[in-house]
Amino acid sequence: MMLFGVFLHILIFSTSLIDAKSVVEEQAILGVYFTGHTFRLPAFFVLAGFFAGLLIAKRGPSGYLRNRGRRLGLVLLTIAPFMVLITMVVSGEIEYVQSFSILVDKGFLHLWFVYYLLIFSVLTYLLSFVRIPEWLSGVQAHAGAWITNPKVLWVAPLVLTAAPLFLDNSASTRTSTSLIPDLALFGFYGLFFFVGTLLFRAGQSALDALARRAIVLTVVGLVAAQLAFGWGTTVIVGPPKQFLSIVATFYLSLGVIGLFVRFGKKAGPVWGYLTRTSYWVYLVHPPFAYAFLQFLGNLALAPFATISIAFVASVALSLASFELLVRRTPLARLV
Repeated sequence: MMLFGVFLHILIFSTSLIDAKSVVEEQAILGVYFTGHTFRLPAFFVLAGFFAGLLIAKRGPSGYLRNRGRRLGLVLLTIAPFMVLITMVVSGEIEYVQSFSILVDKGFLHLWFVYYLLIFSVLTYLLSFVRIPEWLSGVQAHAGAWITNPKVLWVAPLVLTAAPLFLDNSASTRTSTSLIPDLALFGFYGLFFFVGTLLFRAGQSALDALARRAIVLTVVGLVAAQLAFGWGTTVIVGPPKQFLSIVATFYLSLGVIGLFVRFGKKAGPVWGYLTRTSYWVYLVHPPFAYAFLQFLGNLALAPFATISIAFVASVALSLASFELLVRRTPLARLV
């Protein structure tokens, strides 16, 4: 999800840094971004919730909190401020920071979701000491089958459509980088974090069900995403498009995870290396992405060629910085 996030950032950066040669190319870029944006962070928080349960089971609440404090808290305190400053200088945003309130609004920039995850982690630690009634534990044991069932999953989007405060004017999930948490987004992503914890508590049967239903979930999600994106180009945004967008979010986030559960067991050493380094790559990629897009934008290449080259080059330099600055240094314990 981290590497996919790099690609999505380059897509959206490109809309202001390079010129699309036609309306079709512009809509293609926006369509790919819309589809990816609908599920990437929800899927991330589902995984985060799942591994929160796993870490607590293996290391206990205190071990879990120490791990999250190091991997999330220390990263936000030490690495993030430097990356925010460098990114704002390279992108030119530093010129618009003229007050403390603007600085608060900028927050951790692309690392805002790590900030949210840290808060979720602290809350999870505190809730781990709450004794769960036996009857509720029994309900959780069956939750995986309900959550992953395509015939049941549409209920959650229907309920959320009644109060779509987490969506923007295009029916896409909003982003808030502010240091003051956005309560609507906090609740929305907290729901997916909770889904992840339920998947863990439901056990292997839930993962098996998710893998078995992955293709159906993904196909339904993709269709909903394309309908939502196409709908927005012709009519005013309203409940139908909002519902389709949320359907895409739920079905795609679980479907994509299910595909990895089903087919990811054959991943080789290259995939293992990229998984190991993806957190660092995501941390440091924005300055590289901005710089490459600004340079390539002057070459008048096809938009997707520019985007592809910028993505590969940004990831390559980020990996090089990992080998130089992280692998054999104390930073390796953080990322």
